[in-house]
Amino acid sequence: MSLLRTLLTPFTFPLSLVYGSIIWIRNKLYDLDWIASFSFDIPIISVGNTTTGGSGKTPLVIYLSQMLQRRGKKPGIVSRGYGRKSQGMVIVHDGKELIANVENSGDEPYLMASVLKTVPMVVCEDRREGISHLLKNNSADVIIMDDGFQHRKVKRDLDIITISANDKKEDYRLLPWGKLREPLQNIGRANAAIFTRTNNYNPPELLPSIEPFIKGELLFSTQQLTLMKYDEDGYRKSLPPEEILFAFCGIGEPRSFFDSIVKLGLKLGGKRIFRDHQDYTMSVIKELLDQIKSSNCKGIITTEKDLVKLPDNFLDEFEIYVIKIEMEFEIEGVVLDIVRAILRN
Repeated sequence: MSLLRTLLTPFTFPLSLVYGSIIWIRNKLYDLDWIASFSFDIPIISVGNTTTGGSGKTPLVIYLSQMLQRRGKKPGIVSRGYGRKSQGMVIVHDGKELIANVENSGDEPYLMASVLKTVPMVVCEDRREGISHLLKNNSADVIIMDDGFQHRKVKRDLDIITISANDKKEDYRLLPWGKLREPLQNIGRANAAIFTRTNNYNPPELLPSIEPFIKGELLFSTQQLTLMKYDEDGYRKSLPPEEILFAFCGIGEPRSFFDSIVKLGLKLGGKRIFRDHQDYTMSVIKELLDQIKSSNCKGIITTEKDLVKLPDNFLDEFEIYVIKIEMEFEIEGVVLDIVRAILRN
C-alpha cells in the first residue's frame, strides 16, 4: 500500500463503509424489483467492470462487435460517454460514417467507432433512450452496452466483466479506500468474468481472491500488440524505430502501456503520465511540447485513446507511433459459445 493511501486510511475507510451501504441498498432494491429494470426484444450484452480505472473493456467491446459481424449480426453500441463535453444523446456513428467529434463523444466511444467503422454507436446517460434509437434508426439486432455492469435499469441477456491481471489486492477495497465500485461478491451477478492482460505463464495475483465469487464462466485473455506508425493517411504497421521516442499516455492503467513499450523493444528518452481521460488543452499541449523538446526526442509514442484527442499542429511536429492493442483468447470458441447462447437466430 502506498504511503499516501496509508495516511488517508482514517478518512477513506469510514467513507467506504458509507459508500458500500448505499450500493448495497441500491442493488437490493433492484434484486427485489422495487426499482424497475427495462427489457428489450433483442439480446443485450453488457461489458463492464467492478473497479475504477482501465480493465480492458474497450478492446473487448471491439472484439465482440467484430465477432458478431462475422456471424452476420448487426451490433449497435451504447455508452455513457464518460468525459465528453456534451449532454443527452449524441450519435457518434450512424453505421456509415462518424457523426460526432471526440469532444462530444468521449475518447473511448470515439476510438471504438473509428476502429469498427460500420457499427452504429450512440452515447447517452439514459441507456434506454440510446438503445431505443439504435433499434429504430439502425436496425441493430444485438446491443452491446459499454460500461454497463452498474447500470441495472436495463436488463441484459449477458453480463461480462473485465478484470485487469495487473490489479493488486489492496486495490480491491470499496471506494474511496480502494478501487471497487461495488462489493467484491457482486461479481457473482456476471455471467462471465474475463481476466485481461494475462501473460499465459503466471496466474493473476488476484485470482485466489476473486475466483470464489465467480459464478459464471472464467476466461483469460492476452493482448496482441502491434506497433503502428501514424501520418495523415492513417496507420500502418511499423518495425521498431532506431530513434529514441518520448512516451506519454492518459489512461486508467498506464503501467500496461509502458509494459507494452518494453515488450516491443522500443527505446525511450522520456515519458509523461497524465490522468485517465486527459483533456489535451492548449496549456497541457504547450507543457508537453516543452518536455518533449527538452528531451531531444524527434518521435513520440502514445495510445490510440490519446491519439484521437491530440491536435493536428501537435502531431505535425513529430514522427508518431501508436501501440494498437487487440484482445486474444487461448480458446476463441469459448467466447463465441457464450455469446451464441443468447442470440435468438
